[in-house]
Amino acid sequence: MMTRQKLFVLEKRILFIISRVKVPAIAKKTFDQLSHVPEFLGVVQFILDKISRVSSPIKRASIIHKAVDEFNAEVFAHPLVQQFSPCKVGCAGCCHTQVSVTSDEAEVLAERVKEGLQINLDRLELQSKVSEESNTFYQLSYSDRRCVFLDNSDACSIYEDRPSVCRTNAVLGDAQQCLVSGETQQLRLVKTSKADMVIYASFLHSKESGSLPFMLMKKLKEKSLSVVSQSA
Repeated sequence: MMTRQKLFVLEKRILFIISRVKVPAIAKKTFDQLSHVPEFLGVVQFILDKISRVSSPIKRASIIHKAVDEFNAEVFAHPLVQQFSPCKVGCAGCCHTQVSVTSDEAEVLAERVKEGLQINLDRLELQSKVSEESNTFYQLSYSDRRCVFLDNSDACSIYEDRPSVCRTNAVLGDAQQCLVSGETQQLRLVKTSKADMVIYASFLHSKESGSLPFMLMKKLKEKSLSVVSQSA
């Protein structure tokens, strides 16, 4: 149980860390709204404590993804979400938006590519060179914004390893609303409050974060250099 003293200490710790970390907008909004509730702040504390004891970035990402999925399970099983959410295989509107990842998640994705998963490297390079500001990202054409992990049938080729932000991306209503051309598009998002708090904690812990294309390209270049130096 979170005592008042523990809440105060955790809030001070978070305020110190958040000054140097960019957290995804939805997770930050959820945190700002619910951080005064011990149950929700306790999720942040639990996740921070758990992943701080793990040295492997792959294992840390797995812990985060599992926690996000567990908190989302009940939310997504709700009859109204089942009936009115268009988020199914082949619906890929949100896969043309800017997605933030932690360094750990980028490590997971880079490993998949290194293992042989084929992606469009030219498109990844184009996306990675765009400013981290989402307004600039949306100046790319819809096809150029397509996630490099979408396959030819608009299914996610790294579904089991998809980023935590992708795991909470669910809307209610018509799928057409997700064909966004900019940030002004209003979406009826499914509330995934506890999963958002997990994501918030993961970004607080991460030494670096950024857009998926930028972080993935950086990791791939690091791995390429490391292979060259090992063979030299």
